[in-house]
Amino acid sequence: MDFLVEQTYFELWQKHFDATLAPKEWLAASGALAGSLSEVFMAGYQTAMRCQFGINDSAWAAFCVSEGVDGLPPVELDDAGLLTGVKTWVAAASVVTSFWVKVGRGSEAFYVVLPRETKGLSLTLNRNEGFLPELCIGRLQLEKVSPPAPQVVSKAELKQFPKLEASCILIASLGYFASQGFTWASDALVRHSGPVIDQRSDAALAALALDLQTFIKGAPELSVKLPGWDRDRRLIEMYLGMLLKQPSER
Repeated sequence: MDFLVEQTYFELWQKHFDATLAPKEWLAASGALAGSLSEVFMAGYQTAMRCQFGINDSAWAAFCVSEGVDGLPPVELDDAGLLTGVKTWVAAASVVTSFWVKVGRGSEAFYVVLPRETKGLSLTLNRNEGFLPELCIGRLQLEKVSPPAPQVVSKAELKQFPKLEASCILIASLGYFASQGFTWASDALVRHSGPVIDQRSDAALAALALDLQTFIKGAPELSVKLPGWDRDRRLIEMYLGMLLKQPSER
């Protein structure tokens, strides 16, 4: 199966990656490299992974949590102490080089990092149909994998990852819009990048979401200027909805 757009964006991202840039600066820059909302997702998701897990190199990582779909077994330690099971949602699976895998459930859960070349690790690559079609969503299968040492991860901070992911993808979208000639987005990056990435307060996230929501409502030309906008705009709308919810609704 051909995932040329994903692989081309990955190579472009790698070519331009600058580890000396602060996350908010690289986030806008990587969004500006995007040519579609699928690539905007990749840009935002990779920065969220860096902010969450302290990744400093150019490797692409995926957070592998989802499991149990279609009756597939969850990832667990078997009787021999080896990892076996399936994670059912892996973003940008054709190019990701490492996997942050949740093992187990509840208070007993822990997290390990597995390189793509790990013995016993295999991937099934699938294309989204009708939404973000350039994005490869894979399944990660583990078969008797020797577990590395668990990562030290704050479970309280992990609960905030969906909000971090949403904010990073929306900032990446501003970089994308700005690169397509929408000057409003350039101004919005100046207003929002610092507060959103550095502070991560509910007020800063809501201000970003309201600003972006207003812009989209007043810019029908997005349908003409941006390829696939009408098909994929619900990516942005989904994350806007998440950030605009009242705290009691989250």
